Amino acid sequence: MQVVTAIGQWVRSPEAADGRQLLDAVRRDPRIDVALVDIRMPVLDGLHATREMAAIPHAPAVIIVTTFDDDAYVLDAIASGARGFLLKRSSAQDLLSAVRTVAAGGAILSAEITGAVLERVRSTGPATRVNLAAYQLTARETDVLTLIGAGLNNDEIAKSLHLSMSTVKTHVANVLAKTGSRDRVRAAILAIQAGLS
Repeated sequence: MQVVTAIGQWVRSPEAADGRQLLDAVRRDPRIDVALVDIRMPVLDGLHATREMAAIPHAPAVIIVTTFDDDAYVLDAIASGARGFLLKRSSAQDLLSAVRTVAAGGAILSAEITGAVLERVRSTGPATRVNLAAYQLTARETDVLTLIGAGLNNDEIAKSLHLSMSTVKTHVANVLAKTGSRDRVRAAILAIQAGLS
């Protein structure tokens, strides 16, 4: 797995000193699977670099890594196409896990900011209420979506609903597929907009 970082001195690996160098590196090397990107970089900030990267045919998955835990940055990062958002104070184990998750097509939000993001979505309120009937979710899938909207991970959902982990994973996959949600964050926002959480 190839990873490129644009987060200064925090990680010692192939680095880009600014957002423009990051884009150049990604354009040059189609083998890059994951880009670790700081929001605040010289020349081109991380959010703009993430948006521009999305237009590259072989664009890597982006994890925003920052010292800033303001939830507005998180929402901007998600809207820009980031697949993950971690704080620099996250452990090395959390960082490695996040890289593996997004490289495999998943998405990750640092556990400590998931609640803040969901609360921000709740407080702003949906412009229009989402009608879940169009998605044809089963009753159990609706239960799972409700718990995703509450910020629970698969293990917590399994315990809450008294289900096996494999059953929960199947329900989560079905929820994502039926709702067209590319990741759990989008599903959680949908749950809030539907009034489930």
